[in-house]
Amino acid sequence: MDAERIELIENVFCDVFENLAFMFGEPISKDGLEVNGNEHTQAHISFDGARTGEIMLIVSDDMCPEIAANVLGVDPDDEQVNELAGDALREMINIICGRLLTDLESKNLVFDLSVPEIKNINSQEWSVWLKKEGSLGFIVDEYPVILYLHMED
Repeated sequence: MDAERIELIENVFCDVFENLAFMFGEPISKDGLEVNGNEHTQAHISFDGARTGEIMLIVSDDMCPEIAANVLGVDPDDEQVNELAGDALREMINIICGRLLTDLESKNLVFDLSVPEIKNINSQEWSVWLKKEGSLGFIVDEYPVILYLHMED
């Protein structure tokens, strides 16, 4: 990816986290991104249209309740947080995908998005995704985050 495209992706990512979850992110070199804990949650969405591809967001399990609490506007200790953490992460990846496709491609193109899915991954899988071409590293409120984007013509 060229530098201009990477900067746009980074800006969209940070903007969505700030506006939806009130969490502040900054890009970081993948070399400086360290695994935080053993368990992580991976949100995945694919798209089809003028271009096809997929986007993945990988966060530590410790971060999920904080995302959910901020998105829902409730206290992090609220019992709803753990129940709805997956839904909050699905919504996060859905909005990131929509914004990226609009900003990277065109506001006039139509894309079909899959239903966002989540799954748990371990630190070894985290490391594999971090090394993939198309992945970018971020620190969001001190949590390490991976965003992976793959697009085909």
